[in-house]
Amino acid sequence: MIHLNLPVLKVWCLRLVGLCLVLVTLFWASAHLFVPGFVKKSVAEYGDKIGYDIAYRDLSLSPLRLRVEIEGLHLAKNGGNNLLQFQKLLVSLKWTKLVIGEIGFDEIAVQDPKLLVEKRVVKGGSAEIALWNWQEFIRAVEKSLPPSDPKEVKKPTKISIDELVVNSASLSLIDATSNLQEQLKPFSMKLLKVANYDKNGVVSGARGQYDFNLGSLQLLIPGVNKTIAFNRVTITGGLDNPSPGALGLQFDLQLDQGSLRSHWDLNTISKAIDGKINIENISLAPIVSMLPANKELIAQSGLMNANLTVKLGADADVISGDVHLLDVVVTEKGENPPLILWKAAELRQLEYKLSKSANQSSGTGLTIDELLVDRPVLRFEMNEEGLSNFRRLFSKPQSDKTGQAVATESTNAPFHLDMRSVNLKDGEVLFSDLAMRPNFKVDIKKFNATLLGVSNTPGRFASVAMDGVVAGSGSMRTKGQASFDDPRRNHDFAMSFRNLPLTTFNPAVMNFAGYQITSGRLNLNLNYRAKDGELNGSNQIIIKKVELGDEVPDFKGKKLPLGLAIALLEDADDTIDVTVRISGNVDSPEFSASSLVLQAITNVLTNVATAPFRALASILGMGGNEGVNAVPGEAVFLPADQDRLEKFGDYLVKRPNANLEIMGTYDPIQDKQELARVIADTAILKEAGFKLAAGDPVPVPSLSDPRVQSGLRAAYAQYVGRIKLGQRLLALPDGEVRNQQLRTELIADIDVSDAQLKELAKTRATIAYELMIKANPVLKDRIATGNVKSVEAGKEGVPLEVEIRIK
Repeated sequence: MIHLNLPVLKVWCLRLVGLCLVLVTLFWASAHLFVPGFVKKSVAEYGDKIGYDIAYRDLSLSPLRLRVEIEGLHLAKNGGNNLLQFQKLLVSLKWTKLVIGEIGFDEIAVQDPKLLVEKRVVKGGSAEIALWNWQEFIRAVEKSLPPSDPKEVKKPTKISIDELVVNSASLSLIDATSNLQEQLKPFSMKLLKVANYDKNGVVSGARGQYDFNLGSLQLLIPGVNKTIAFNRVTITGGLDNPSPGALGLQFDLQLDQGSLRSHWDLNTISKAIDGKINIENISLAPIVSMLPANKELIAQSGLMNANLTVKLGADADVISGDVHLLDVVVTEKGENPPLILWKAAELRQLEYKLSKSANQSSGTGLTIDELLVDRPVLRFEMNEEGLSNFRRLFSKPQSDKTGQAVATESTNAPFHLDMRSVNLKDGEVLFSDLAMRPNFKVDIKKFNATLLGVSNTPGRFASVAMDGVVAGSGSMRTKGQASFDDPRRNHDFAMSFRNLPLTTFNPAVMNFAGYQITSGRLNLNLNYRAKDGELNGSNQIIIKKVELGDEVPDFKGKKLPLGLAIALLEDADDTIDVTVRISGNVDSPEFSASSLVLQAITNVLTNVATAPFRALASILGMGGNEGVNAVPGEAVFLPADQDRLEKFGDYLVKRPNANLEIMGTYDPIQDKQELARVIADTAILKEAGFKLAAGDPVPVPSLSDPRVQSGLRAAYAQYVGRIKLGQRLLALPDGEVRNQQLRTELIADIDVSDAQLKELAKTRATIAYELMIKANPVLKDRIATGNVKSVEAGKEGVPLEVEIRIK
C-alpha cells in the first residue's frame, strides 16, 4: 500500500507552481523586453543585406494569445521611395490551427497603409529594362534565400484567414514608361474566411469572401489620356473551389447607382474561363467620355442594362447576350443641342468573337440578330468651312491616316459584321448648313428605317427601306440595296421626296442662283445605281406653282435666268418637270455627286431658256398630278398623304351639308405587276426567316444573302412547283443569274386576279376612311366607301378618288 505524505506533496506542488510562474515571467519579460529589440535589429540587418530599409516604430507581442502588433512600419529601397508603410498592423494567430500543422490567422488588420506600385527603367547589364518596384523587391528576397533541394518533397502548407481588414488605405501607381500617375485613396478592404484549400482540405487555389470600398474614384486610362470618375465604387464577392481543377469567382461591382454582377468559372487544367455578367443601370457617361473624338463628348444621360455570357478559351474568346441602352443623350463639350440621342436601343442576340487561331482569315466577328432603336435624334451640321460635325469629331489628320492605313492592312485580321435586322423607329434628323447665308436648316421627322441582312462580306447586299416627314409637310421614301462592304461603290437606291415647300430651300437657292422663292412645292424622284464604283444617277425634279421673289442684293456668283426658265418650263398646270442624269466613277478624287447634279441643273437652266417651250416639254417629258396616292401594289399611304386625308376630315367637319364618298382605285397593269412582286417577295422573306411588320412597305430581298436564296427556293416550290424547281436547279448554273431567273419566274407565275385587285382597292378605301375619321368620329355616318374603280397610276402612285356631295 502506497502512503502519501501530504505535507511533502504540498511543498512540491508549490515549488512546481512557482517554477511555472517564474518561467512565464521570464518568457513574458523576454517577449516584451528583449524579443522586440532583437527582432527590430534582425529586420534592419536583413534589410541592409538585400538593399532595402525595413524599420518600424514599435512592436508589441502577446505570446500566449499569439498576437502581434506593429506600429509605424515602412519598407523602402535604399535611396528610393517607400514601397509600403502603415500606421498599425495587427496579426492574430489561432492555436487550434497551429496544433494540427496549419497556419491559421484569426485576424489581420491594417490601418492607414500606403502602397506604391512604380515601374521605372533600370540598367540590366548592357541594356536598360523596365521593372516594377515590387518585382525588384521579390528578386532581392529570392537571392537571399538558401538554395532549395530539388529532391526534397515539400508538402503544401494550408493557410487560412478568418478576417482581413484594411482601413483608410491609399495606392499610388506610377509608370515612367507611359507617363502614368494615378492615386487611389482612401479605400477599405475586407476579406472573410479566406483559405488556399477547398472544402475537402486539398490545397488547390483560394476561396473566401471579399469586400472592397474604394470610395470615389478617378482613373486615367493609359493610351487615350482620358479620365473616368465615379463617386462611389464598391467591389464584393467571393472565391470558391467547387471541385478539383475548378475555381469559382463571384465578382460584384457597384458603380454609383449601377451594378455589375458576374460569376466566373476557371478550369485550371484547360485554362478556359466561363462567365455570366448581369449589368443594371450602369451610367454611360464614363464610356462615352472614352470615345476617341477630337472634342470631348459628354453623356448627359444614358443607362446600360445587359445580360452577357463570356467564354475565354484557347481558340477564341466569345461574348454573347442582349444589351439595352436607355435614354441616351450625347453632346459635345460646350454645346447645348445634343449631338445624338435616343429613347431606347436594344441589341438582341449579340455575339462578339475574337479568334486566336493562327489563320488570319478568321479574324474577329460581330453578329447581331436584331438592332432596334426607338426615337433616335441625330444633329448633322456643316460648319462655315463645309466640314460636318462628325468629320470634325472623328477624322484624323491626313499625315496620321496614311501611316496607319499601311500598318492596319499588314497586321490586322479582318473584321466580320453580320446584322440580321436593323430597325429605327420614329426618329428625327436635324440638318443645318452654316456655310450658307442665311443658314440652311431642314428637319426629317417620323423617320423610320429598316435594314435586312447587313453584312460587310464582299458581294452581299442588304435590303434598305426608309421613310419620313421632311420640312413639316413633305415626305421621304427610300428603297434599295447596298453592299456594306463598300456601300459607296456598290448600291442601288430609289428615293422619292414629295410635297417639299420650296421656301425651305431658300438659303440654297439664294446662294446658288441669286434669287428668293416666295412659294412653291418640290417633288424629287432619285435613282442611283453604282457597281464597282461606276455610278449612274437619275434626278427627276418636279416643281409646282413656283413664285420667284426678289433678287439677292450684292450677289457675287453667276446669276441664273430663273425667271425666264420658269416661264419656259412651266406647263399649263404650273408644273416644271426636269430629269437630270449624272454618271461618273466614285473612286475619282474629284468626284462629287452633289457637284455633278448642281452643274447639270445649271446647264439645264442656262440652255433651256433659248429653246421653244413646246419642244422642251416634249424632250423633258414634263407633267405630274397632285392628290392622295397609294403605293403601287400595296395598301400603304405615305405620311404626307395620311396627313392630307386627316385634313380632308377636318374640312368636312366644318361643312355639315357635305358628304364624302371614297372610291378605292387600282391600276390593272401596274398594280397587277407590283402586287405579284409584293406577294412573291413577302413569301421569299418569310421563308427566309425575316419578320415583316404589317403596314410597312415590302422591301426587295437581297438575293446575295444565303438565307434569302433558301427562302427563294421554298417560295418557288410553293407557287411554281417542286418539279420545275428541280429542273431549274439542274439546268441553270448556281449564281446571281439563276437567282434572278427564279425570282422573275416566281413573280411571273403568280396570277393576280381582278378580284384581288378589287380587294386591294377596297382595302385602300378602308384605310383612307379610318384615317379621315381618326380625329373626327362624328363623320362615321357622313363618309362612305363606294365601288372600286380602275385608274391609271401616275408618277406619285395610284391616285385615290373621292367625290363630295352636297346634301
